[in-house]
Amino acid sequence: MIFWNNEMKSTSKLDYIMKALNIVGTEAAVGLQIDATTISKWRNNQRKIPYKNGQARQLAEFLLRKEQEMGVRVIFNILKTIKEDINPESKEQQIDALSFWLTEKKIELPNNLDKPLPIFTPKNGYNTNISIFLDEDGIDEAITYYLDYVLRLPPEQTIFLVDHSGVNWTNGNGITEKQVRINSCMQYFHALSRCGHKLIIIDCDTDIYRPYRAIFRWMELYLLDGVEVWSHPPMHEDSYHYTNFVVENEIVLQCISNSDFGIKPHSMLYTNKETVDFFANNVSGILRKSKRLIESVSASDISAVLNIAQKSLKSNRHIYMLNPSLTLQIIDTELLREILNANNISEPKIEECISAAEKIRQLQTEHHYSCIVNLDILENFVTAKQIEDSNLSEICGAKIILSKEHLKKITDSMMKSPLYKNNNIVFTSFGYLNMVPNNLSIFVQEDGFVAAWDVTRYKKRLYCFNLDVISGFYRYIDDFKTIIPKTCWDKDWRDKQLRRIKETL
Repeated sequence: MIFWNNEMKSTSKLDYIMKALNIVGTEAAVGLQIDATTISKWRNNQRKIPYKNGQARQLAEFLLRKEQEMGVRVIFNILKTIKEDINPESKEQQIDALSFWLTEKKIELPNNLDKPLPIFTPKNGYNTNISIFLDEDGIDEAITYYLDYVLRLPPEQTIFLVDHSGVNWTNGNGITEKQVRINSCMQYFHALSRCGHKLIIIDCDTDIYRPYRAIFRWMELYLLDGVEVWSHPPMHEDSYHYTNFVVENEIVLQCISNSDFGIKPHSMLYTNKETVDFFANNVSGILRKSKRLIESVSASDISAVLNIAQKSLKSNRHIYMLNPSLTLQIIDTELLREILNANNISEPKIEECISAAEKIRQLQTEHHYSCIVNLDILENFVTAKQIEDSNLSEICGAKIILSKEHLKKITDSMMKSPLYKNNNIVFTSFGYLNMVPNNLSIFVQEDGFVAAWDVTRYKKRLYCFNLDVISGFYRYIDDFKTIIPKTCWDKDWRDKQLRRIKETL
């Protein structure tokens, strides 16, 4: 797999893709009907690729067409890292995402961290004893100024983000527009983390119906080192919304909006001591009455998350497992041991994995346990010479490779498993349904516990005890079940799929 590395500072994104696809500048110039010098300047970071005049979209469409002609997935693999639920069948989504990515500005740490920012006059507002920024453009301007200011502070500052929907994080209509504010802020938060700062998020407006939307959106942020996520009940009527960014003794940004009156959002920046102290005291009081919303544990420490689950789950209740690890959670333990031995895993690690598998089997026995398996993963068995089990690799600290022979045995073992025999496994294509990121796994019981992880991207597993979040995830998978084609629930159909895959192997 070829993918873009954010540390590759010596080359532009366009240059990287053109080299990967063996496209020369004259070919691109002819395909786009523009001057070859323009292509050269884009490749060498001498000129920005314009986004608004449509050239970025034309360029994206040309590059995607060349990728399709070559039969490779260079660009698609890059897009999956910035939009993991991108539909592989939707060219429009891919063009939108690629055109944004090619023109997106990378946030770099300032070289002159000790130098204060100049006196600032907002383009979308005016100055009094505070700086006031107006409308959605003003929010972007204010957040950028605020985070630039914080990046210049000495390390180990604590940034509080009290969020009651004063900022519309998914501002915009198109797919690309909705991602602009999120991606820009995410880059700043990464930069803050690299500077050694701590971020405490207090969520005052958890969506009790669809909390998974916010968690999927901010999972990368929630799992960063130095980030804590807390929750607090809403403190104001539904029409009034605010988001406060606070650094004690330094600076405050407050974004407010009122949905009932259609008034433009206002963002106010304070640096005077009295106002900063007022907001700092206010956020301390809110934090004292808040509860931890998101917890995390190392992705390699499977025993820890299983111990937490066992203590938290209610007896004889339904559990959903979305996108399970086939080797750890479904096949028999003797085959698991054989796979680990074949990969030269040490005996202590093998015993740790076997113990984890046995705990999972116990949970499956004690509760009504349903697994929704991504059929795309099984289809990959057919075309791949070998497959890495990312979940086991993370736990063992070494690559766990499943050979063709192992893949045949896995299909056999799945059909013999109690879950399969009891009709508690369903196969469906996540890519086709486009409702969940391909590599994301979710484990949830309605009023007990929820955990989510993607070991291909993150080194931590996320979990939560908040009942609103738990029930929201449970409803999410309940909703997911309703759009799965009825054919997928038929046992004969599932038998046919596994037999077909096994015979092809």
